[in-house]
Amino acid sequence: MRAIINKRRTGGASAEAAAAAGSYHGAAEQEVADQQRSKKSGSLGTSGAASSEDERTKRPGVMPVGARLLRLSAGARRWMALGVLVSLTITATYVAQGVLIASALVRIFDGAEWQEIVPLLLGTLLLLAVRTVLLWAGELVAVSTGVAIKARLRRRLYEQLFVLGPGYTTGVRTGTVQATVVDGVEKLETYFSKFLVQLIAAVVGSAAILAGMAVVDPMIGAVLAGAAVAISATPLIARRLQAERSAWFWDSWRQLGGEYLDALQGMTTLKVFDASGRRGRQLSERSWDFYRASIRFVSVANLRTGAMGLLSAGGVALAVGLGAVRLSTGALTAFQLLLVLLLAREAFRPLEDLQKAYHSAYPAISAARGVFRLLESEPVVTDPAENGVSAGSGAITFDDVTFAYRPSKPAVLTNVSLRIDAGETVALVGRSGAGKSTVVALLLRFFDPQTGRICLGDADLSTLPLADLRQRIALVSQSTYLFHGTVRANLALGAPHVSDEQIDDAARSAGAYEFISRLPHGYETLVGERGLTLSGGERQRIAIARALLKDAPILVLDEATSSIDAANEAEIQQALDRLSAGRTTLVIAHRLSSVRAADRIVLLERGRLAATGTHQELLESSAAYARLVAAQGTDDPSDDDAHFGDDAPSRRNDESEGIAR
Repeated sequence: MRAIINKRRTGGASAEAAAAAGSYHGAAEQEVADQQRSKKSGSLGTSGAASSEDERTKRPGVMPVGARLLRLSAGARRWMALGVLVSLTITATYVAQGVLIASALVRIFDGAEWQEIVPLLLGTLLLLAVRTVLLWAGELVAVSTGVAIKARLRRRLYEQLFVLGPGYTTGVRTGTVQATVVDGVEKLETYFSKFLVQLIAAVVGSAAILAGMAVVDPMIGAVLAGAAVAISATPLIARRLQAERSAWFWDSWRQLGGEYLDALQGMTTLKVFDASGRRGRQLSERSWDFYRASIRFVSVANLRTGAMGLLSAGGVALAVGLGAVRLSTGALTAFQLLLVLLLAREAFRPLEDLQKAYHSAYPAISAARGVFRLLESEPVVTDPAENGVSAGSGAITFDDVTFAYRPSKPAVLTNVSLRIDAGETVALVGRSGAGKSTVVALLLRFFDPQTGRICLGDADLSTLPLADLRQRIALVSQSTYLFHGTVRANLALGAPHVSDEQIDDAARSAGAYEFISRLPHGYETLVGERGLTLSGGERQRIAIARALLKDAPILVLDEATSSIDAANEAEIQQALDRLSAGRTTLVIAHRLSSVRAADRIVLLERGRLAATGTHQELLESSAAYARLVAAQGTDDPSDDDAHFGDDAPSRRNDESEGIAR
């Protein structure tokens, strides 16, 4: 229970950090996740884990996928048991109907009065009515089972995603995660609500009918049992033929979903570069490849269906033929032959229903692999015990910190030592790739350094509960992420219980009140996905107001004005100044106007701390800093519109660079 509570606390407290994690995207975050996982499992990342799923299930101590799936049914087993009971009762109505019809036919053949036959026919009609109600109840139970399974499993998956954090989510394709959390869960719902329930009902129901047939005549019972075994073995044989195709089918489905999601999210870029037609043709080709492969996959399934139908009809025909022979020899009565004729088919009905459920649930085995990979993924950072120490002051200390995304790659930060006192404003500058945003990622503890330590007050970050740490840090980044919802909901993201007056005050301080008042519904206006109905400056003002409402003692400004035009920059900079007042502030910026007023400016070069001091001190003592200022394209080093490092390469191709800027 403590672990679950801890996960929820971490997820809730990490909401703002997760929303801002788009600033720290790239392959490097996946690399560090791979690096951390490789320490524990010896693998080289999720791709290797994905490809070796079947091998893992063959090793001692690792349960097969089917057995592991059963563990996911917790919370819905009562519904599943009720579903089995309803299915068995439906089978019983078929058996009772066969007995009544056989009895009625015998009486008709014997010339009985209609008074003896009518009750049997009325009983048959009553069974039909009961079975209709049971079929309706069975569908209702199946839906209830599916709802319970999906709700619990999706809750587990989302909790796991929040525990894994940006170190995992920004290192995998959104479409892949979506396919697992949405489509994968839907496939598993069919597996539990229909296939697994029908499997139990088919085994019990068919076994009971076959036992009854054996009592009627052992030879006929043996023939039907042989046919039932052959029918049951057909899916197992077909599964071997489909295994490789099924895994490929589901992996291709996830990849194709990711491609389409990429195209939708990048529609504007595709149009601007006139690449939409070319991208559409690529998607069309991949869709047709997937279509053709799907047809080949389904063809094997149809062979299975045909084989089972042939075995079912052949078993019934053989049993009835054998019964006719034994009737002619006096070994069977007419009533017994009629029972064989009517119930032999019912012995196979549960198996045929199972085959239909199996056909729709078979992709669940492949979908489950993606679900298990997500559930079993190890977080890049782990939350300490509940009794972790509490942070003291708002001072931040980097003590000889070295960090690399992979042991085989160069370090992004090397022996960085830096202290930011409580209430102090420190600016971090340097060319692209110097490691500035990596500092922020480490401070938010998206990752842990390989050597050295980072402290908040006197407490090592690794000893602080993640919820406590992230409650103490507010972030305003270059790429403000707004969720699809109201302006009010986005403002209150980090402080959900604030009053209307506090929201008004924060909006006024951030310079957002006027434009919010002009919106059609004010604070209740929907901002659209990612806040795309608002301008960049409006989104930044909401981000500043959101940080004000969170009222955290530490503020991180990660290029908060880099995407703002000159007309809005002065107003937003004033709002940022009000926000940072009295707070420990770390500023990462290219614009000189954002850092000149800092108490100290720290220059990073190739992941090392190269110089520190005020703007004027660095101009006089640091040639590297002077070159950065000169690179602004202006002769006046105090030009407020200057940018740091604009002439630097935008980003190296080295995979180890990752989120470092």
